[in-house]
Amino acid sequence: MEMETITTAIGTAITSLSTNIQTMIGTNLPALLGVAAIFIAIPAVWGLVKRFCR
Repeated sequence: MEMETITTAIGTAITSLSTNIQTMIGTNLPALLGVAAIFIAIPAVWGLVKRFCR
């Protein structure tokens, strides 16, 4: 009986955690994409600038 309770509690915790993560990602996705784009764009631009300056 105790094992079932523990399993249920863990299952509930995992479900709520994944829901929270999905909500966080859902609301912050544009910001995350913007940050990712910046981190991708800066090295690319830097490489182009160095290539043209040579």
